[in-house]
Amino acid sequence: MATSDRRRGPLRAAVDYLGSTRNLWGATAGLVGLVLAFTGVLGGFWPPAVAALYAAGALAAPPPRVHLVAESTRAELRRTLDALDRLAARVGERRSRLPEGVPERFANMADRLRYLLRQEEVVAADPEVGYELERIVRRDLPEALETYLNLPWWYDASRRAGGGTSAAAHLREQVELLDRDVDRTAERMLEAHARRQDDHTTYLRERRRAGGAADPLEPPSEGGEAD
Repeated sequence: MATSDRRRGPLRAAVDYLGSTRNLWGATAGLVGLVLAFTGVLGGFWPPAVAALYAAGALAAPPPRVHLVAESTRAELRRTLDALDRLAARVGERRSRLPEGVPERFANMADRLRYLLRQEEVVAADPEVGYELERIVRRDLPEALETYLNLPWWYDASRRAGGGTSAAAHLREQVELLDRDVDRTAERMLEAHARRQDDHTTYLRERRRAGGAADPLEPPSEGGEAD
């Protein structure tokens, strides 16, 4: 196992470098060198010239994008995503046993949860959001669905006969409440993006006013001079 890990390390590093920005820039510069070599511009010195161009391109490449998400947070979000996919697969297999409307509502909720779970930077900035998403996916939804599916039909029938609430009604209400929780969590996550957009619009307008240019989004003043 240790030998396999040691072999996998250099191989993974090589594969990562092939897809890196540094290699792409270097390859582009090297391709320019090959074109110059074929046209005879570089003469007999084309091999070292192409290598030098590749090195120059690789060195000039912009640094890789910085991700400030802790690896533990990223791994936890991926595990939650995997748990959601497994739950969705089980719901699909038992679709015919679920009350009408529940599979469709679950599918809609699952799509939104997948989108939210992929916003790693936003979740990392607000750990409470990550906890809420994990709780919905890994505890609340499975418990609601499993409780309904594991309840014997005859017990549910006797409870309804006694005037009690049916299991289907309980499940529908639970899914509706969890759907609202997903909406609230999404609003909390995306509120920061909305504020950033508002702030940027304000900044651009103030910068335009400071430069003395008229704001095209504002109506002209009534006291303006006529031509």
